[in-house]
Amino acid sequence: MWVITRLNNKAAIESELREHPVPALHFVYYDIATWLRFWKKKERGLYLYYVLWQMAAYVKARKLHDNHHFDVVHHVTFGNLWLPTFMPFLGIRFIWGPIGGGEQVPILYRSDYSARAKFEEFMRDTILATLSFNPFFLLAFRNADLVLTRTQNTFEKVRGMDRHKRIKKMVETGVEKQNLFVKSGAKGNRFLKVISVGRLIHWKGLDLAIRAFARAFGDNSTARMLIVGDGPDKTRLQEICLSERIIDKVDFVGYLAHEKVLEHMSQSSIFLMPSLKEGGSWVLLEAMTCGLPIICLDIAGASEIVNDKCGIKITPDTPAKTVQELTGALLKLAHDYGLRKRMGEVGRKRVRSLFCWDKKGEFIRELYERLDQ
Repeated sequence: MWVITRLNNKAAIESELREHPVPALHFVYYDIATWLRFWKKKERGLYLYYVLWQMAAYVKARKLHDNHHFDVVHHVTFGNLWLPTFMPFLGIRFIWGPIGGGEQVPILYRSDYSARAKFEEFMRDTILATLSFNPFFLLAFRNADLVLTRTQNTFEKVRGMDRHKRIKKMVETGVEKQNLFVKSGAKGNRFLKVISVGRLIHWKGLDLAIRAFARAFGDNSTARMLIVGDGPDKTRLQEICLSERIIDKVDFVGYLAHEKVLEHMSQSSIFLMPSLKEGGSWVLLEAMTCGLPIICLDIAGASEIVNDKCGIKITPDTPAKTVQELTGALLKLAHDYGLRKRMGEVGRKRVRSLFCWDKKGEFIRELYERLDQ
């Protein structure tokens, strides 16, 4: 097996291989010219960087194929179904994914968004509506022997293009085995702590989370909410806290080191993540690893990761109804420590059985072995 990856991954990969050698596994490290890499540092330029890198990666792959005569090429994507891959031009069996991007914020939830956020969602809607005319999508989809999707939303989107295409779902994120032993904090104390982690952007649904927390615990002198992360929506979220009169109960701590995030999780009572179009969420898996019960929306990646035994999933309807149901879920878990503990234990077992990287490796190996069937 040969893997083409970015140059900045070399140190971590080589360190791991020194400790755990894998016979017949070879890495080719590559990046585009230094003067072009500045695009990756800009949010809007990231996609251009991705396209340029894929073009160069194809050239590398072609040279490798000429020397080693591969049977299969697997393009592990940017979690996106409309950005290009040029690997079908190798002319061998092709696996595409896990792809995402079929997730959309429901229209009714956009009314309070900024003009920029509304425009971003409009452009996403337009891209998905014109997918059948997108040459990049058509090149990959028509030539794929197998398509992997990360959510049901994307599965349904591509299934509608060709009901005979071989498509499977696979959440693209996972956790290392050693992280399953993260210490869980004392969740039964009298100080309830609700934690949310993620970029502070419109589709994360943190406005819903704050309003629900205010309705559930506005009069509770000990309950607190911790929001970990930063982003353009921070000011709007703080204004909501002020209007809900809970600014003294909500702590915005910004970006934190990974170890510090896990520490806060292990000291929390509930993980609240009402994201509206998340794919496979690392922080959701990490919260489950820390033994936290989950409250999320029954949509996109959260639907795949969380079941009714490890969390409470709310079906999106209207913002007002969602806030009401999130409030009820918070109160239900707040008043039942035994339920929180049981859900947390089930969540850890679920991660161990389905979302560890070794389990995903077994899944991928079986896909390769059955590709001819």
